[in-house]
Amino acid sequence: MKNSKNPLLKNLQKVLLALLLVGFILPSSLALAGDKIRGKYKVIGSVEKLKGAKQVEMAEFFNYSCGHCYRFLETSKKLRDKFKDKLFHKKYPIYWGQQTAIPAKTYYITDELGVEEKFTQELFDTNFKLHINIFQPRVIQRLSQHYKIEQEIRDGMKSPSIEAKVNKSLALFKEYGGDETPTVILNNVLKVTPSISGGSVEKMTENLELIIGDILSYN
Repeated sequence: MKNSKNPLLKNLQKVLLALLLVGFILPSSLALAGDKIRGKYKVIGSVEKLKGAKQVEMAEFFNYSCGHCYRFLETSKKLRDKFKDKLFHKKYPIYWGQQTAIPAKTYYITDELGVEEKFTQELFDTNFKLHINIFQPRVIQRLSQHYKIEQEIRDGMKSPSIEAKVNKSLALFKEYGGDETPTVILNNVLKVTPSISGGSVEKMTENLELIIGDILSYN
């Protein structure tokens, strides 16, 4: 009896082994898709969605008091220069703790006025070079006078649409599990931060250059 059942048991074992292998191989093959994209990152979506991408959306969550964000303001230009229209750099200002929403609102107001890039640089410089607290209303007011947009800033601070944009930034940051700045999300699939990249903004920028290049060539 024992001997007669051995072939059957062996066949059953082979079938079970095959099923187990399929169970392990399928997830692994999906994970291996990530191996085609080099670099350091956290996968937060389906890597398969990156196949055939013609453009990469680089969503950056930043804070005006963040030294890494201040540095990335400069190093990110290297990425935009290299990938040009294949890279869409979208920024989301956030704030936390005792900080006010004023600089974040200013970001969206100046963006609508077409002076965001210059004003953002001004805010960062004021914070890091002059060591002035840019989360105070009077600081934004003085800078807006210099740019001759004082009235627009005042109106924008009371605008429901501007407030909605700021709240959306905060909600998205939370949704992506953000806990440091800058946090960069690529095509809603890959998450990159300084700590993930090795600790510095320079390493993060080099890491992003590698990842973005591989996404654009991932077929």
